[in-house]
This record gives sequence, structure tokens and C-alpha cells, in this order.
Amino acid sequence: MNRDIVEQFLSAIEKNDFKKAEGLLSEDFKFTGITPEPLGSKEYLNVHKALNKGMPDFKFNANFIKQTPDVIEISVRLTGTHKNEMPSPIPEIKNIPATDKYIKLPEERIDIKLKNEKIENINVEKVPGGGIFGILKQLGVSLPEEVHPM
Repeated sequence: MNRDIVEQFLSAIEKNDFKKAEGLLSEDFKFTGITPEPLGSKEYLNVHKALNKGMPDFKFNANFIKQTPDVIEISVRLTGTHKNEMPSPIPEIKNIPATDKYIKLPEERIDIKLKNEKIENINVEKVPGGGIFGILKQLGVSLPEEVHPM
């Protein structure tokens, strides 16, 4: 059951069905691990809305590793082609004009905690070249000094 919820969530994001994705998150959802501060559901989904707008073929490429009653462990290798202007996924930079670059991030492990059939926490392992900063680097985006990649 929990694996189905995670699969539905990842698929909803890839298909731009953010209403469905939001419905699979708990009210106190937190995204942790690679951001300076935890993100709530609105902030997390806004990052994916920006990524999907810029990369219409965005994919998680998820592999399920193991499952306990409350935690699903997966690995992802984010990919996408930057075909459209991308709204800034972080406040410190401007929108990113289309580059037609194909991005492929290194494998990242993710623990997804569920409670009452809702996703309560997504915790991503910090990997060199991973996360949003890995995407921005591959797109050739210069980051201001005050923004420090994790």
C-alpha cells in the first residue's frame, strides 16, 4: 500500500498533476536533507513546478530499494531536457532561459516516511552534484556567493 502511494506521488509530479501530488502529502509534510531549512508541501511542490516547466520531460527514474511498515527507501536519478524558460527554483537567482541541455544527476537515496497513508517526510541524501544545485550547475547557472550548495 505505501509503495503504491509513493509510486502515485512520483508519477503525479512527473505528469504535472500537482493537485493529486499534494493530496498524497500529510498536513505537516517536510522535505529534508539537502535544503538549509526543511520545506513544507507548498515550497516543495513549487520547486517541482519550476523544474517541470523548464524540463517538460522531467523524470525521477526511481528504483525501490526496501520497505518497512512506515518507510520506503528509493533511489532516484533525476533527468530532463531544459526546453523552456524555468522559473527560479530558489529565490536568489532569476528565471533560467532555455538551454536545450539534457541533465542527468547522480543517484540519490531517499527515505520516504508515511503515516496514515500520507507522505509525512521525504529525506534526501546529500550527494556531490545532486539536488537542485546539481541541476543548476549542469545548466550553467552561476550562483550568487551567498548561496552555498549543499
